[in-house]
Amino acid sequence: MDNKQLIFAYVTGTSLMHKINPISKLIFLILLTIFTFLVRSLILLMFLSIFIILIMLLSQISFKMLLRKLKILFFILIISLVLNLFFNAIPSEEEVILFYLFNLEFLPIRKLALYFGLRAFFILFTLYTSAILFTYTTSTKDFVYSLIRLKIPYKFCFAFMVGIKYIPTIEQEAKTIALAQKARGFSLDRIRTFRKAYAFISERLISTLVSILRKGHTTSLSMENRCFGIYKKRTNLIVIKFQIRDFIFIFICLSLFIVGAFYIFGVLPFPQLPSLYSIYLIFF
Repeated sequence: MDNKQLIFAYVTGTSLMHKINPISKLIFLILLTIFTFLVRSLILLMFLSIFIILIMLLSQISFKMLLRKLKILFFILIISLVLNLFFNAIPSEEEVILFYLFNLEFLPIRKLALYFGLRAFFILFTLYTSAILFTYTTSTKDFVYSLIRLKIPYKFCFAFMVGIKYIPTIEQEAKTIALAQKARGFSLDRIRTFRKAYAFISERLISTLVSILRKGHTTSLSMENRCFGIYKKRTNLIVIKFQIRDFIFIFICLSLFIVGAFYIFGVLPFPQLPSLYSIYLIFF
């Protein structure tokens, strides 16, 4: 199966993000995650999501491929948004009701519930797309070699590499099992009852789990046969070094993070972005 069809898989490329040191991209990912949870403005979260999408497009991820990778996420986020709208905030007389869905009084769309629902939506979207960007542009081997350069124990780095490698492997195994079920005539189109749906999901999950456990057992036997860990000090043929562009990239990331954090906490003398509720009041 082509790696481009997998959600979390490395694809070779010549973009700037592909050339950046993996540790630099990890620092970018950590700073982005912290900044995402610090943001309270929905408009700023929207700009942050658009910023990540632009970086992904510049990293040779086509728009069609991006939509295919985000298809599952949109389904989950829409369900999460609907649940947040009706079950997040506790109704009270003081709470602002924006409107009633389908003009039904028992389906109110409340301001606080909509805020938390949209905030969770954009946070999950930003974290998911940034993870795709990192795995798409970062080779697992290069990332592990970079961790070893930071004096991180080799056993931990190897365990981390195996864990990262298993993410696309699990996805590929699940798709292979799904194709095998379709070849046997066992597909979602023929499911009409809850019992058949339960059997369908159980068979797919159990088959995937057994396949992954078998691969894990094979990996452990290979490590044992090759005397893994017998030498405390190891040498590597590939050495990942920091270059000037990596230091420039880290400096830009840290500068943007500090400026953004100061703006969020009101340290900088810049006006705050308007809330979506104020924009809503202008038009409605």
